[in-house]
Amino acid sequence: MAILDRIRNWWGQHRARKALSREVSPLGIRTMAEEVGELARLAAQVSASTPELIQLTEQIKDEMEKLENLTAQPEFKKLSTGQRILLRQGLLQSKEQLLQSIDKAASPTHRLQ
Repeated sequence: MAILDRIRNWWGQHRARKALSREVSPLGIRTMAEEVGELARLAAQVSASTPELIQLTEQIKDEMEKLENLTAQPEFKKLSTGQRILLRQGLLQSKEQLLQSIDKAASPTHRLQ
């Protein structure tokens, strides 16, 4: 059974490596950048329109558009896997922060729907 356990372990590691490579691929990063950009648009719509918030969401949207364009460039593929993982982690943090700001936004009405 030791051989079977080693094969299972190897297969699990192989699947984890493949999943990580998909997540940090240019397409995976581009998809996540699109999601973060869309969340920034939603946050701007549902949150109180303060000048700082408007400027921040505009900056996020611009950066996500730049990132989407960068992922289409051949140079993006030259980034190391470690750099792509860090980029993905930053995108995940941005996504979480935007989701929290959307959740904290005041309801547009005082009535329960």
